[in-house]
Amino acid sequence: METTFATPSTVSKFASLMGTSGANPMVNVFRPKSTGEAAADATSTGNLSKGVSAAIQAADQLVKNYATLKVEILDRSDRALWEMIQSVYQFVEQIDRSPTKRETRNELLRKIQLRDSQSMATNASTEAIAVRYVFADQSRQSRNNYTIAMEKARALGIGADSFADFLTENGGVGNVVEAVFDFEEEHMASAKDLSEAAKNEKKSRTELVTRLLAAMAHTADSLLNYKGEVSNWVPDKPKSTSKIKEKHEPKFEKGNFVFFVTVHNPETGNYHVVQGNQFDQAYEQQLLASIADRMAVDTTELSHAVQGLEKSLGFGASSAASKEVATA
Repeated sequence: METTFATPSTVSKFASLMGTSGANPMVNVFRPKSTGEAAADATSTGNLSKGVSAAIQAADQLVKNYATLKVEILDRSDRALWEMIQSVYQFVEQIDRSPTKRETRNELLRKIQLRDSQSMATNASTEAIAVRYVFADQSRQSRNNYTIAMEKARALGIGADSFADFLTENGGVGNVVEAVFDFEEEHMASAKDLSEAAKNEKKSRTELVTRLLAAMAHTADSLLNYKGEVSNWVPDKPKSTSKIKEKHEPKFEKGNFVFFVTVHNPETGNYHVVQGNQFDQAYEQQLLASIADRMAVDTTELSHAVQGLEKSLGFGASSAASKEVATA
């Protein structure tokens, strides 16, 4: 039995009104911007433009077709579902090529809000909006998979009439979602490079702040008069029965700094020390990384400041001398 999932007359009528029926649709880019009142009328329930009304009718027809698919088709093969999704894929393409794209998307979002009592983000893709509208009873994961498959097909330039074949060739929706296509490999490589660069930047800034604080300790002209105990927050390292040499684990080693909690007295201008805290090296690095991230200076300026201070203290000379001794 042959099943038609989108009524040709409805879709053709919609396509002609949307200005997308030809190979090269004529889109009127010189449309005047609507006033607030006109815009409100265009999106109200009883006074929609012909293009938006046609789009909503086509969307409602797809909903009915999907309901028919569930009720009347006993053999719910994957191919039948893929062709249903293809109808939505075609619908999405028509919306995105339409001069009333924005108004249509807004009306679909409004109807989703009314039906589901839950809104969608206004910047959601047209695929996501159409899928949410048509496949209302599907799980969030299923709808996400349909959306991702359609977005990938769009990125690959898959035609509106070839989407079901595209899914067939790639083993279905799930396999398309998991597959990594050429355009995605380039994106993933770029994202990986950016992530690695950000990671290295964070590490460098944390190291520089650590060096800066260590150097500043040699220039401090005041001492903190604190006779209380310093709380040790370093966890005890579990005993190991292995004969293999244990590796250095920062989360079980004391950090290099003591962090004090103080309370400011506005009457005297003094700071009252409440508690000293010493953390493990791993947590200490997190604190220093947070400080480094909040500093307004860029890494280059921070590096110059640290090197300048170390040089004024003779750190660089002693370090160079140590390297020469080690080499000898």
